[in-house]
Amino acid sequence: MDIKFFFIELKQGELSWWNPIDLSIKAAEKSNKTETNWDVPLDKSTKIETVSLSSFFNSKVTDIFSYEYLSPRPKTVTLQLPKQGIGNWCYPNVSVKIDDSGLRQKAKANGQITTPNGIPFQTPSDENLKNIVFTSMWDNFPESVIIPLDGKASHAYFMMTGTTNPMQSRMVNGEIKVEYTDGTSEVLPLKNPENWWPIEQDYFVDGLAFTTDAPKPPRVYFKSGEISRNFKDFKTIKGFSNYGIDGGGGTILELPLNKNKTLKNLTLRTIANDVVIGLMGLTLIR
Repeated sequence: MDIKFFFIELKQGELSWWNPIDLSIKAAEKSNKTETNWDVPLDKSTKIETVSLSSFFNSKVTDIFSYEYLSPRPKTVTLQLPKQGIGNWCYPNVSVKIDDSGLRQKAKANGQITTPNGIPFQTPSDENLKNIVFTSMWDNFPESVIIPLDGKASHAYFMMTGTTNPMQSRMVNGEIKVEYTDGTSEVLPLKNPENWWPIEQDYFVDGLAFTTDAPKPPRVYFKSGEISRNFKDFKTIKGFSNYGIDGGGGTILELPLNKNKTLKNLTLRTIANDVVIGLMGLTLIR
């Protein structure tokens, strides 16, 4: 630590004086956390554990726009979100079909899908089984869900999907918080448009008015089961988007962890109104 001080001149009315300011400069602590290069395969010696979320699933991902999101809502006339959770005041009847048949087909062999760089996620192949835990400020789902964890890990990967809207852009929509047994934690903020992408479309990013400094995360395209950052087969959602995804899509996200600390739990939480935050898969690097 390097301690310095300097003086600044202060003045009040006709009185002026020099006031000493102490300044402590501390070198930043080096972190042993690393972010994933999605283009580089995981080392074959990496110890990977997929975490079962089946006991926490509270919906099928295909039902996200089948619910009626009726409360809480204002009791006055507003330009509020249509009751199916998608649309706008010009096109209140926007209808998007989410189709996870490709995702479930890919999981038939061993109940898992795997990213191109080798990260597996547990996900049900049976179309009759629920495959996502939703949270929301809407009364349809809990605002947060706590999932117990144990042991130690250097990294957590998440397969996620949900909704967001223009009113929730440039803000935190939700978060994933991983707590350790010593009371400390790591937090992954879910921000539109950095890492929180809507289920029905990709963002239009032109590098000008519509841009983000964050790289595009890997996306899971449910109808085909493919995982990619180079998807281009977009469909038009009339009056809503030219970057629609036939069947909908999810997002693969990561959170570096302190490998020397023991895990306690994970909390999935929605923060913004009008959105649904969903977790489909969790994988730890042990």
